[in-house]
Amino acid sequence: MNTLVLEQTEHGDIPMDVYQKLADDRILFITNDITDDIATDIVATLLLKDYEDSEKKITLFINSAGGDVRNAFMIYDVMTMISAPIETICIGSAMDEAIILLAGGKKGMRHATKNCVIAVSQLINNWHMHTNLTDAKNLLDQFQSDNNRLVEIIGKATGKTAKVIKEDFDRRVFFSPTQALRYGLIDKVIPSNK
Repeated sequence: MNTLVLEQTEHGDIPMDVYQKLADDRILFITNDITDDIATDIVATLLLKDYEDSEKKITLFINSAGGDVRNAFMIYDVMTMISAPIETICIGSAMDEAIILLAGGKKGMRHATKNCVIAVSQLINNWHMHTNLTDAKNLLDQFQSDNNRLVEIIGKATGKTAKVIKEDFDRRVFFSPTQALRYGLIDKVIPSNK
């Protein structure tokens, strides 16, 4: 997708990258699966913006079907490590690993637009293992550890116990924004201005 637009200046029209302009104003986007490249870009920008002004809000718009859990944890860790408050806004969807980021925003600043979809489940393993039994067991142990970390993050965000969360999300659960608000995953449903 081409994100270049022309910006009028006293020296004529110059090309400008919309996402870079928004990032300059502390507005970031995750609009795909959470890959290594996306996670690295988001983390670097969060660190830079926190360095520039650790008290000014950073807004993270999320429209993602999930992605790599290690990358989601990396972004979440930096979100909770820096001092700048992180506002999260779900536009479109926040599913599976992306819920870590939506729920990980600063309490009171986790939002969703009225037509988005929020889905939560325990982690899904798509491995096609061609390995020995010992390595397979180690991979499964790591998978269980990652799942426990996901449950811990949702518990912190919602105030619910690990037992309740594991029972509630034994299978994927789809929430409307209002249902996500009631569950404690977000703090506000953003109404339409029209």
